[in-house]
Amino acid sequence: MSAGIVSRNMQKYGRLIITGSLLLIVLLGTGCSSPLPISLAGESLQSQVPGTAATTPPCIRENPAPNPASVFITSPEFDGGIGAGMVTVTVQVRNFSLVNGTGRPVTPGEGHIIYFRDVTPRTESGLPAKTQPGTYQVSYNTSCTWYNVTPGTHTFSVELVTNDNTPLEPAVIDAVDVTAVAQAG
Repeated sequence: MSAGIVSRNMQKYGRLIITGSLLLIVLLGTGCSSPLPISLAGESLQSQVPGTAATTPPCIRENPAPNPASVFITSPEFDGGIGAGMVTVTVQVRNFSLVNGTGRPVTPGEGHIIYFRDVTPRTESGLPAKTQPGTYQVSYNTSCTWYNVTPGTHTFSVELVTNDNTPLEPAVIDAVDVTAVAQAG
């Protein structure tokens, strides 16, 4: 073979090796992005590695819930003005069953709402989400009324919790900041 042919072949295969290496680096850098086992000629990669089971995929990815629970405060509006005194917070809940009463067995996909006023909802796993007395109300209703709301800025929050008042994992929360004004007359 002449030196020119060898040089061209090295350039050609060198580019393929570099391209393949870069592709491998990108795939490894994304951290197992394939939801299916990698296969070579129809066989699982594990079947070609001694001491591994052919039924175990090389990368197990947890799929998020197809319809995760959500809660959204529909009233009062974020950054809106409200009258001081009595304030009703209304929410919309999706993919979660609100049930009457605490103390029931913990059942995935069901529980109730804790409404909060002027505190940060608790989200520690396994611990009740309740805060100081007077700062929260537990309910299975999609609305909650706060009385004696003083003029000024307030934060109203809601959190979906399990039947034992512990937060969902991950926590499902919404909050709005509002300004309460004294009502005339």
